[in-house]
Amino acid sequence: MLIKCICTNCAGHLEFEEENAGETIPCPHCGFETVLSLPGTNEVDPEMLGRNRRRALRRLMPAAFAVLLVLGGFGFALYHWAAPWVEENVPLADSTAKAIIFLLIACAILPFLLLWLVFPVLLLFYFRRGTDLLTEIAQSLRTWESEPPEASPDQEPVAFEEESSENENINAAPPE
Repeated sequence: MLIKCICTNCAGHLEFEEENAGETIPCPHCGFETVLSLPGTNEVDPEMLGRNRRRALRRLMPAAFAVLLVLGGFGFALYHWAAPWVEENVPLADSTAKAIIFLLIACAILPFLLLWLVFPVLLLFYFRRGTDLLTEIAQSLRTWESEPPEASPDQEPVAFEEESSENENINAAPPE
């Protein structure tokens, strides 16, 4: 019976016979030695675990650097351009530290304020699109109901027989 496992180096998928479990073979994907193991019997190799953690950290480094760069640029702009303006125009911010605290609080509140103002407009557009779609569906149903069904050319028209007089007697008034 064929068993599937993954390479311990490149995570490539491998298939092997059950009796070959435990053998060490070169991986056909990456060429490194890997052990053929049955699913659920793999022991976690501490060296491999450490290597995977280092790889994950290396992948996060560029993103972390970009975030720090953006935050540094934002702080520079706040300190050099916005803080002096706040010191001049806001009477309570008489020092640079108070101006920066004021700006940080304003930057924290501003996204929520914008969301509070913009969210209802987005909902309006969303529901408007939904009502337009429902209107189109209703119009197509009306046109579908008003069109008579088309008979296929090879189908003969069916003539309905009139109901028997017994059915008419049922609806008539009872005899007295």
